[in-house]
Amino acid sequence: MSIDPRDGGGPERAEVRHDTPPERSPAAVLPRHGSGLVARILTVVYALVVTPIATGLLAYGGSALGNYAMSRGYIDASLAQLLTGTAGARVIIGVGLGILLLASVVATGVVSSAGLLAVGGLGLISAVISAVPGLALQIYQQLSPTVPTEVLQGISYGLPLVLHPLLGGLGLALVIARRRPAPHLVSSLLGLLLVPAGLLIAALMLFQGHAAGLNVALMTFSTHIHPLNAVLVVLGALLLYLAAAASRWSPYALVIPAIVLLLASVGSLLFTIDLIPPAVWNSQAGQAAMTLLFVGGGFAAAAVMLVHTAVLAIVRARSRRRLRVSAGTAA
Repeated sequence: MSIDPRDGGGPERAEVRHDTPPERSPAAVLPRHGSGLVARILTVVYALVVTPIATGLLAYGGSALGNYAMSRGYIDASLAQLLTGTAGARVIIGVGLGILLLASVVATGVVSSAGLLAVGGLGLISAVISAVPGLALQIYQQLSPTVPTEVLQGISYGLPLVLHPLLGGLGLALVIARRRPAPHLVSSLLGLLLVPAGLLIAALMLFQGHAAGLNVALMTFSTHIHPLNAVLVVLGALLLYLAAAASRWSPYALVIPAIVLLLASVGSLLFTIDLIPPAVWNSQAGQAAMTLLFVGGGFAAAAVMLVHTAVLAIVRARSRRRLRVSAGTAA
């Protein structure tokens, strides 16, 4: 016999009813926002293992791509000849596989945001290394006997400095989207302008601080920290993280910068460097930005943004469906 509160058992005794459907139980009313513990652990392990490998592959293959882009105006060779030549396998495997692995890390956000958030921690390490150029030189010297030079040059290219905070910010966007999947229309429209602007400002700060600090360290072999360069790197990495996270409020805001990066990357490989405005080469930030494009960093960042846009759409759809079920159950 079931106990009914109308029989004097009191509302607190109604919880022991055995004929209460599972979807009507108090536990079912509470929506579950996050992922399971196993999913979080697996995505963190995967991201922390795969992301450094992917970044290293990108740097390894991208160095050959960068050499081609820099000498495009002095050699009579097409991009097709490069890819079918001796360096082609290195470019295809390094850049292609590196981008695919980074995209797979972003794709784990469908299951859990923990892996991407962990990559944000790698971004903090990258920012510290770039803010202290002397530390970067020491790491280079210590690892040079065992690690290929092309991979170590990834630090000077700024690949981890840009990609790792970007991935971390995308993870934060997914965390928020799981709890509040329906952004306001006004914020979505504003984000189409503010998110790309934030990414651009952050990138300029990162490139300027990173390039200026590294150039001083290489010319003087000094381990001193230049305060302005260090501040630019740290604040730029933080702004990049927050701008990526803001994609939660404007789910399609990353599509525009992704398209721009793809066009700029293709243009840097198809046209000679003579077509690039002199003002770009006269700026340390401009030189660093072009180097990142030459080595495939633009392709990688664009792929990450586009995959995240799809992942964010899936996460938002699941969260809305879960909230609808919870609301119906509570009713």
